[in-house]
Amino acid sequence: MLKRVSIQNFKSLKDVTLNLQKVNLLIGPNNSGKTNFLKALEYIRDNYRNPPKRSDLSLTYNYSGENVTYTLISDDENSVHINKIYDFKNEEVYFRVNNGDLEFIGNGIVPYIKGQKELEQLICSTQIYKPDPNKIIKPGPVGTGEEIVNSDTSNLIGFLDRMLGNKYRRTVFNKIEDDLHKCIPEFNQIELDDAISTDESISVYGEKSRKNSFKRLGLISERTGITYWADELSEGTLYFLALLCIINQPNPPKLLLLEEPEKGIHPRRIREVMNFIRRLVVEKDIQVIMTTHSPVLVDEFAESPESVFVFDKNEDGATLIRNL
Repeated sequence: MLKRVSIQNFKSLKDVTLNLQKVNLLIGPNNSGKTNFLKALEYIRDNYRNPPKRSDLSLTYNYSGENVTYTLISDDENSVHINKIYDFKNEEVYFRVNNGDLEFIGNGIVPYIKGQKELEQLICSTQIYKPDPNKIIKPGPVGTGEEIVNSDTSNLIGFLDRMLGNKYRRTVFNKIEDDLHKCIPEFNQIELDDAISTDESISVYGEKSRKNSFKRLGLISERTGITYWADELSEGTLYFLALLCIINQPNPPKLLLLEEPEKGIHPRRIREVMNFIRRLVVEKDIQVIMTTHSPVLVDEFAESPESVFVFDKNEDGATLIRNL
């Protein structure tokens, strides 16, 4: 997991350091820098293998009980200097970027960089999730083999269809259904039905989707057996379903970033959401960073205030962060 992140001169983050936990919560007023922090991690992901010229990205990563700090410095467009510090030792290893991979420059002996593979897995899979229920209402393309949920959950129908149609992934679909029923007892089944694509659907999913079949999403009422299609469901219900798909996807990012997971969810259900997230952290060994404006969600961290970070700004517009 990431133990420490230091950021300088990224948007409003002039000089901040966070000592992270397994599950983290960022709180504070609007425009205080919470989203900027998530975007900084996304920036590291996008530039990890090929840092932009003269950039300096530094992370501390915990590997086998030791803290390893990597500083990636791009001296020009093709070379990368990795400065690695651990166990009070300082080693400098030089690489160049070759087809997106780091290739060792030196005497031909490729050194073992401690924790490098694990760090890459963590950083390169980082994803900021901000579900958009409006992109679930209309029929969506299926048969695209999608096993990863998009950041805005726009491919939710294709994802669910993939889970339903693959015997190895059927357990994922069943888990999503079960979790949905536990928190919204009215519904006990997810329904996917063939639908006809329209020009409006094509405009949403692009010209390539013309080649795909389309389906629509619905939930079946346990009491009446009636199917309520996505355009008949509340935004909160759709948001909650999207959240369950993110949490239960077969290979979630090792660093999962969630924007306001309480959005559209009744306060009484927030505890269930946090239980799902904490279960995911344990079962799949991932790390989570969330932003929120909900005092109810903050209450769920009453026993772990070290996991809560309060964001604010000074009179110069720079973000200040303190640990709760």
